[in-house]
Amino acid sequence: MVLGVDTAARLTAVKARQIRSEGYEFVGRYLVPEAGSLRYKALTKGEAAAVTAAGLKLLTVWETTAERAKGGAAAGASDGARALGCAREIAMPASGIIYFAVDFGAQSSDMDAIEAYLTAARRNTAEYEIGVYGPYSVIEEMARRGACKAFWQCVGWSYGKKSEHMNVYQAQWGKIVAGVGVDIDECADMDAAGIWDYEEENMTGEQIYRKLNEYLAGQPAPDWAREELAEAVTMGITDGTRPMELVPRYQAAIMAKRALEKARE
Repeated sequence: MVLGVDTAARLTAVKARQIRSEGYEFVGRYLVPEAGSLRYKALTKGEAAAVTAAGLKLLTVWETTAERAKGGAAAGASDGARALGCAREIAMPASGIIYFAVDFGAQSSDMDAIEAYLTAARRNTAEYEIGVYGPYSVIEEMARRGACKAFWQCVGWSYGKKSEHMNVYQAQWGKIVAGVGVDIDECADMDAAGIWDYEEENMTGEQIYRKLNEYLAGQPAPDWAREELAEAVTMGITDGTRPMELVPRYQAAIMAKRALEKARE
């Protein structure tokens, strides 16, 4: 059994390494649009690269509102298409599973709508399989109906029961790890759960540089990245004398190479 965390907080490279150093092997993050009302919790390509470079894998979930699945097929079709766009935007590998949240105490009368929601979502996620996040009753019923491939059970509304079908178990809420508010998760098989990374050991140098280049080049350093920029200066990755928006792409490639070399030491 391996342990992970899930959080609505965007993780810096420093925080990701701290989480990994405390023995956690994956992080659950929200696969939602970077624009609009959900942007504060959205997983970005740069964050995903930093998290996987720290030695963590990613568990990705789509959630707009807690009871969205009550919207049935129409809501599922829309959410599936939007989730697909987000997955492709961050270059999520096809081995990753997109979980859709049922974040309430669903009753038997809700199950038809939830099944319709998941079925419609799957029709629109193309190369990505889907899973469901929810309480015991949802996991049990959606597994019985064959509505999705994977199951992430939350402790809430489960009343102490654990489904034999679950791939991930969100066992504890409201904890602090590396100074970040998280929930604690357990997983017996990360591959079966669709928990993914960028598999950098199987990527060419050109692919690695391009992935991190897209994040580094042409962007000002945001407030939340100041800690990383300071550390990059300390580590010799950059001298920090130029604003990030003025860094030429070849320098960004050099910085990416140095960062990866440091991460692998």
